[in-house]
Amino acid sequence: MKYLDNLYMQGLLLAAKGRDKTKDFLASQDGVSNVVATIIILLIVVLLIGVFWDRLQELLSGTMDQIFGSSVTADGL
Repeated sequence: MKYLDNLYMQGLLLAAKGRDKTKDFLASQDGVSNVVATIIILLIVVLLIGVFWDRLQELLSGTMDQIFGSSVTADGL
């Protein structure tokens, strides 16, 4: 039983050391600030809208036809 207790304690110590090393590693990593990440996400969304604008306009026009009986053109509703 003493042997199993020693193995258990060594396992706990090894796990604690691994946890501490992982915390130290993650704390030492410098990441991108939240503001920069938000701006990059917004730019990606704007670029995707620009790329798929014709398809989005067709979808919106079809949806407006079904809901209101009017369509979206270049001049507006």
